[in-house]
Amino acid sequence: MSYVLLVVACLTGQPGECREHHLPLPQITNATACHLGGAVRLREWIADHEGWRLTDVKCLQNSKVASARN
Repeated sequence: MSYVLLVVACLTGQPGECREHHLPLPQITNATACHLGGAVRLREWIADHEGWRLTDVKCLQNSKVASARN
């Protein structure tokens, strides 16, 4: 089972403008690896998304993300 890093971020200049971003972690197969591998992926995301401020980050099993969207 794969995992997804759920990132909630808000625009720095507009704190009311927040979005969820789902960062797939296809090679991750357990919660511990999600937290470790997710930290690396999150650093990359932050570097690529200047102007966004993190408000929440969670590791979720991919199946839970899919069921939450339905």
